[in-house]
Amino acid sequence: MSIYLDFDTELCMELQQGKEEAFSKAFSQYSRLLYALAYRFLKSGEEAEDAVQYVFMKLWEERKRLDFRTGVRSLLYTIMKNHILNELRHRQLVYEKNYLISQEAEKTDDGFLKAYEEQNLREQLILAINKLPSQKSTICMMKLKKGLSNQEIADRMHITVATVKSHYTQAIKMLRQEFVAVCMSLMAFLGLG
Repeated sequence: MSIYLDFDTELCMELQQGKEEAFSKAFSQYSRLLYALAYRFLKSGEEAEDAVQYVFMKLWEERKRLDFRTGVRSLLYTIMKNHILNELRHRQLVYEKNYLISQEAEKTDDGFLKAYEEQNLREQLILAINKLPSQKSTICMMKLKKGLSNQEIADRMHITVATVKSHYTQAIKMLRQEFVAVCMSLMAFLGLG
């Protein structure tokens, strides 16, 4: 029988008997090998150390229930392999959950940004409408805020429908010119124009 098998067989018996010296021997003999194995898959020194501690903690706490027939080395590798697989599965679940959370956050952020931009644009439009001559401004606000038809505006302002259409068409042209001027100024400021 080889020296290794004798060492391992004796170590198994001593561990099952709860001898602390056996635990120290097992740690001295296998901790570096287990660390290298853990580091290879976990890619972190700290996580590899934690994995080694976990394996030896499990060895000591479960020593009476563990099956030592395959030897200490094989048993430690099996515990380590299962621990690493569980860690990698857990990481994958965390990554997937974080990805889903980030996707939801983007949707929420996009919705928020879109609402903010719409609100900002609406405010800019109202500011521009307020700069229009009085009758044109009133007609635009009645259409925009109250959703009134040309006939309803004409009835309320005591003017003809043709006059409402004329003022509204002129107001749209003036607003378009205002926004084109603002866009051109912004593009020049940003160095795009």
